Order: sequence, then structure tokens, then C-alpha cells
Amino acid sequence: MKITKVEPILLTVDMPEEHPLRWSGGEAKSINCALVRIHTDEGISGLGDCYGSGFVAGEATAELFRLFGRFLEGHDPRNVSKCFETMYRRVIYWGRSGLAVAVASTVENALWDITGKAAGKPVHELIGRPCHDKLPIYASGGLEQPLDSLKAEMHDHISKGYKAVKMRIGVSLDHDLERVATCRAILGPDVKLMADAVMGHNPNPWTSAEAVRAARSLEEFDLFWLEEPCFAADYDGYAHVRQNTPIPISGGESSCMTYEFKHFFDRKALDIAQPDACQAGGILECLKIAALADANGVKVAPHAWGTSITVAANLAWAFVARNTVLAEYPTWHFPLTDELFIKKPCIEDGYVLPPTLPGLGVELTNDTVEKYRYRPDASRLNMRRASSDT
Repeated sequence: MKITKVEPILLTVDMPEEHPLRWSGGEAKSINCALVRIHTDEGISGLGDCYGSGFVAGEATAELFRLFGRFLEGHDPRNVSKCFETMYRRVIYWGRSGLAVAVASTVENALWDITGKAAGKPVHELIGRPCHDKLPIYASGGLEQPLDSLKAEMHDHISKGYKAVKMRIGVSLDHDLERVATCRAILGPDVKLMADAVMGHNPNPWTSAEAVRAARSLEEFDLFWLEEPCFAADYDGYAHVRQNTPIPISGGESSCMTYEFKHFFDRKALDIAQPDACQAGGILECLKIAALADANGVKVAPHAWGTSITVAANLAWAFVARNTVLAEYPTWHFPLTDELFIKKPCIEDGYVLPPTLPGLGVELTNDTVEKYRYRPDASRLNMRRASSDT
């Protein structure tokens, strides 16, 4: 089997009018997606989804897909490690991190999709037998919205059987405290509650001192973790926060490759690492990161924020890594979270079961591409600190 084409597919998805993407660092009413479809000479194709493509020009992502396609044409897609190294080593001078790694990750995920389809097996069975018969999964939402809407969302999560919920904070201390208190009161003491400050790529991130102040104010609410309390590369800041609060600290959603996560582990800066297979270096690299985390006494909880492809790729390695503590399911009303699944993940009583379909279990139809036709000027992320008036 040989790779014949690496095809970029750009989409624009309008968020429901009543549910824009709004967080402490900005807002967007439309989201750009950069997907890739890899074609082979045997008619089997695979899909990948580039995390973060909504924050950059889709055209730049597409050009990187085309570049990597030139590197890989004629290669056997089932030799996934060799294909990834071919991409990474060719751009290592300028692409050791960031978008280049995210694009290479996306291609790698699509190669696993092909490999699984060719073998008739789900990806997790190809990268190692599952360590978990089922995984606890959390509802990942709680974006900036009117308080009544946030309350309704929490009640909805309870009705669906979730045993863990994540919300976003970071607007102002009083604003955050009111919302965390509200969510804890609704969820009760037996549901895990996580607070994501989203400071990793916030245009005005907290200093470590500000993060410690926020953490200490939140300690009474028994948070399962406080996520991204500092800028993504402020490793010393993370360590300072972790040393000054009993709340477990998580982060790493935008970090790339084991060497970036090593900065966290060397400083004892994390309790939970959150690599994303669509950003960190692909499915295999996430397993390496999880193993390094395990050696340092750190748990992992895969980041998964995007389309069905993102969710599927991260579930694949989550079931194999023995130190996975929670899986993430996006609940922010993004249409493509569910629409690309051939069969949605089986979630029962707060747990997700291992996928059963070959590959990643996703598909992209021409109707879907037409429905979400790419509009270059549609997704303009307004990067600003959100108002406490929402």
C-alpha cells in the first residue's frame, strides 16, 4: 500500500447563536477546522484533525499538509513511525514545536486511521492492548455564558449521568468564585469538578502569584484539578502554583513532544498531564509522554477539544496508557464533535467503553464538506479578556 495524496480539507462551522465559543481570553462565533484526508493506491483513506487550526489561518495549515504530502508520497502509510520521522526531521530546524508538529500529528492520526481500516481493527488494538475496560469521562463545557444558562448546563450533565464536569474560569476572581460555587452546589460533593483557567494561550495570562491567589480562593470547592493556571511555557510558574495549593494542577494541551513535557516533569510542576494527539506529536508520541509522566508519578488526562476525529484519536491512546485518570468529551455545542462519528462512543453511567470500529471510526462525506464550506474571513477569534458582565 502506498500514499498517493495528502488532501487538506478546510471547513467553517458556525456556532449556535445562543452558544458562541466564549472564554476568558476571547470569543468566536465561527470556528475554522483544518482536516486532512490521506489517500492510498488501495482505495483506503484516513482522516485527521489539526487542533488549534481555529486560531490560525487555515491556509497556512493547508500548505503544511501539502508540504508533508510531498514528503510522504509513495510511502507505506502503515509504517506510521517512519512517516512521522520523515515529516519531523525534514522541518526540525523551524518546526520543532507549534503548528508544524500539530500538522504532523494530524497526518500521523490519519495514518493510524488507514492502518486500522486495513487491519480491520480499532487503533487502540494496534498500539497496545487496552489497560482499561472502561474509562471515566468528563463533560467538558462550562464556557462563559449567563449564569442561568450555566446552571441549566450543569443540570443537563447530571441528567446524562456524568460523574465529572469541567468548567472555564479566568475572568475575575469574584466572577469565578460565584460560578464555581454555583456549579459545585448543583453538582454536589460526589461529582468531580475541574476548573480550567485557560491561561496557556490567553492574551493576558495570570502570573504565578495571581494563579496562587485564585487557587487559594477556590480550595474550599474541592476541585479535582485546576487547569492551565499559567502561560503554557511558564514551567517555573506552574511549579510555584503547585507548591502553594493542595489543588492538583494540570496542563500541557498545547505542548509538543516529550521534550516540552519534560520541562514540567523536571520541575514537578504537574499532577496531571494533558497531551493532545492532534497537537503533541500524534498518538504514539502521546503514549511516550504518558510513559514519561508515569515514571515521574504524574497521571494523564488526554485533551480532546474539536471534532469527532480529535475525540477518537485521543481515546485510542487513553485506553492504552495505564496512568490515564479521565477522558475528555467536548460539550460546548460544537456540531462536529458528534457529526463525524460513524458510531458515537458508548458512554454509560459516566464511563466510556473502548471503540470497536476499524481505524478511528470516523467519516467525512461530501455533504458535510458542502454544509460547512470554508469561509476564510468567517472565523476571527476576538482575543481579549472576557468581561465579567457575561
